[in-house]
Amino acid sequence: MPLEKRIAGAEKVGKHKTSMLQDVEAAAIRRSKRWSLGGELGNLTRTPTPHIGTVYALTKLLAKVIEEERAAASG
Repeated sequence: MPLEKRIAGAEKVGKHKTSMLQDVEAAAIRRSKRWSLGGELGNLTRTPTPHIGTVYALTKLLAKVIEEERAAASG
């Protein structure tokens, strides 16, 4: 699909929040999303995915911080 067509399709969707943003706002990052961000296909095919690995590590850290904040808030 040409880039122009993808952009036009995205513009039609309008303002919205991605599911990952909704998860962060709800203080819950789903493990399945963290794994998919971790480069599952790259791992399976032994293809280096250093940037995806960085995003995965940061997402995992964010999830840990959220879980710690929840535990501290609940006493």
